[in-house]
Amino acid sequence: MWALLRTEIDRFSDKLNAALAQLDILDQCKDLKIDHICVRLKHNADVDRLKEQLLEAGRLISTADVNGREISIVQLHSPLMVGAWEVSGVEVPYPKPGHAYEDGWEHVEFVLNGAANTMDGIRQAFIERFPNLTIDELQEACGYSEDAPLADKDQMPNPTLGIRVNGVGLKFHAHPIQVIVGHEKQGF
Repeated sequence: MWALLRTEIDRFSDKLNAALAQLDILDQCKDLKIDHICVRLKHNADVDRLKEQLLEAGRLISTADVNGREISIVQLHSPLMVGAWEVSGVEVPYPKPGHAYEDGWEHVEFVLNGAANTMDGIRQAFIERFPNLTIDELQEACGYSEDAPLADKDQMPNPTLGIRVNGVGLKFHAHPIQVIVGHEKQGF
């Protein structure tokens, strides 16, 4: 399963670059860090199998109940190249009951350096970085969302702004997930 996902990273990278280009923000994102990439799987057994395989390629840095389901974060020993970005974190959530997923890469999360770690702070940093985009237009055209996931463990808050473009999730938050879950100190 992990070997198959690695072979699909170039196709996902192309979709990611196309989504960013469609929004006309590809250049503004090139100097941002992608702290992790998320893979979605339909079946719990596949999630279990993937987590086992990922532990051979990296280290489990977090497993937490987030919004009612378990989500794990694995820090890879060798980063993946996702387009122009090196990405070391892989998010592996169990499927939400009642939601249909296609197996494969689903979203990336960019770090808006210097943003206040609040929803207002993320929104303001996003608007400043991408002045060509408006929240109203994104809500109408791109599946815009704002989320403040609730984790069962002692983690920092992780308010996140999300956009969905042609099947690719683009998320933005203030701190790398490695800092949020306490694996690394702030200043990452």
